[in-house]
Amino acid sequence: MAKLITGNALLSKHVTRRDRVLLLNPPVEETRYSWLRWNQPLDLLKLGSHLKSEVGCGVELLDCMKPDATGSVKEDWLPRDRRYHTVKGERYPMRRYGLPYADIGKHLESVKRDDAKRMPSQVWVTSLCSYWYGGGLAQTCRVIRETLPDTEIMILGQAARLLPKQVADGCAADYVVTKVPSLPNEPSALELYGTVMPQFLGLQLHPKLAIAEVKAAVERGILKFTFFDDDICRDGGEPLREIFEKTKDLHKHLRYHLICGLHPAKVTPAVATVIADKKVAESHFEEADTGGEMDVEVYRQVRSYLREAGLIDVDNRLSGFVWIGRPREKLEQIVARSFHVLNHLEGLILKPFSPTPGSPEHLDNKAYLAGIPVQNWSPHFFPFAELNGIAREEYHDLYRMAAFLNEKIRDGSFDFLKGTLGADMLRESLRKEVWKLEPSPLRVVN
Repeated sequence: MAKLITGNALLSKHVTRRDRVLLLNPPVEETRYSWLRWNQPLDLLKLGSHLKSEVGCGVELLDCMKPDATGSVKEDWLPRDRRYHTVKGERYPMRRYGLPYADIGKHLESVKRDDAKRMPSQVWVTSLCSYWYGGGLAQTCRVIRETLPDTEIMILGQAARLLPKQVADGCAADYVVTKVPSLPNEPSALELYGTVMPQFLGLQLHPKLAIAEVKAAVERGILKFTFFDDDICRDGGEPLREIFEKTKDLHKHLRYHLICGLHPAKVTPAVATVIADKKVAESHFEEADTGGEMDVEVYRQVRSYLREAGLIDVDNRLSGFVWIGRPREKLEQIVARSFHVLNHLEGLILKPFSPTPGSPEHLDNKAYLAGIPVQNWSPHFFPFAELNGIAREEYHDLYRMAAFLNEKIRDGSFDFLKGTLGADMLRESLRKEVWKLEPSPLRVVN
């Protein structure tokens, strides 16, 4: 069984300048995975920079989720014995996203065979979501252990932090890092990608560092940027505005993608000026929720700020998230929220919910969730379906609804917002399959 350690202990006691560390972002096993092109191991890139500058050891990176030049990531069905995952009688097709496990093994074998100086003494594996620990993370550790039996394996990331005992029991690792050290002043070690750079760079809201990172990335041909932050409007939006203003003219094709952490209630006139600029390719607003109720007035305020910033008409770069799958929700609430978002923004993105271990949603429903395997906490399996009394097929109907609304709402064919009757009729029509919609092409965010 793996030992539990902190990130500070890992850096101070378990790695020296004599080590050679391979940083590995593993494949993902899921029934669907939406934002593949935005999966970047920011924690590994920051740690890589620290290892090179402070520890002085050798460092390499194997990013199994790196998109190709077209923005695509390799994917395939899981083997036949794992091709379907059953939740409460419903079968979900399962796929592997990212580099095949056989290719990971071949890469490690080639290093072991051809270049002894590059042989890693340690492999550090991360994870973006806690409930993935039994899939791609465990399979990757198995491949490493079989190929490099004498190499130490360290697991970092969300699974290690939130489910350390389960990860220690279920993965062939030596150490599970329960708390990764914060390295806010470390730049991302882009050079670890070699000659073929990623298509984008994830940033944190530290202006001085982020500005330097953007400049360095542009010199390497990277022109797409996003922020990995829970609140990109913090401090009145000043960090975001400063980064944007000091970098937007570096290249005519430079673009920012605001894909998370954009809370409508925190949008200021200064933030609206950034959003309205053509250098911002897309802005996805989190759901405006106050005390369990959607705050429609906040969306009106955002639209007012955007008009003042010069964005007169609704822009197809703007969309809003609506949560689905949260505990104790009702179908009518989700439909009504979807209509409100589309009344103020161009697009709708349904965002399935997963309880974070240790969060209020987890603790408030601990007895209920205790009967559900953690792997089934994936938002795409709707772990609260039984609690809510909503069938999973009804949740799938909501995806179809969102696809339909995204296609139709802006052509003026329907006016859903004159009361609740339209919502009721739409819900009943979906249940009766009046429209015979195909499975939703909408790519939901994890």
